[in-house]
Amino acid sequence: MAPVVRAPRRRGGFTLIELLVAIAILGILGMVVVSSLWDNVDDAKQIGAKTKVDSIKTMVMQYRRIHNDLPGDLSVLTEEDPRHGNRPWLQSDEIRDTWGNQMIIKKGDRPGEFEIISFGADGIENGFDLTLGYERDISSNRPLDEEEGRP
Repeated sequence: MAPVVRAPRRRGGFTLIELLVAIAILGILGMVVVSSLWDNVDDAKQIGAKTKVDSIKTMVMQYRRIHNDLPGDLSVLTEEDPRHGNRPWLQSDEIRDTWGNQMIIKKGDRPGEFEIISFGADGIENGFDLTLGYERDISSNRPLDEEEGRP
């Protein structure tokens, strides 16, 4: 009887090519997910800034009701106020937007009119975001979806 020749056993595991293909696929998927999330982070910061702007507007309205005048700038709201129980109206970090930029109060043409503005990510009034292609200032007097120049 002739001896039986067995084929050599193949070891378990993946070849180098299979591993490289799998890593490439995971890398591509990771880039797609990260780029998608990056867009959502910007939208979330805008929504957060709009929420802060509207909240500060409410505090300024309360301040105006008690003092019969608007504050000269938002930093006044961070100082202790005897008419507010010797407490500040807002903490100093609350007058900064979600990008860390100082927000401003802009008085209107008529008495009592005002607007709270965040200059957006660039921190420049009427700044233009080149990466997104539109104006990014956020106002208490405009809904977020009606911001100037937004597609």
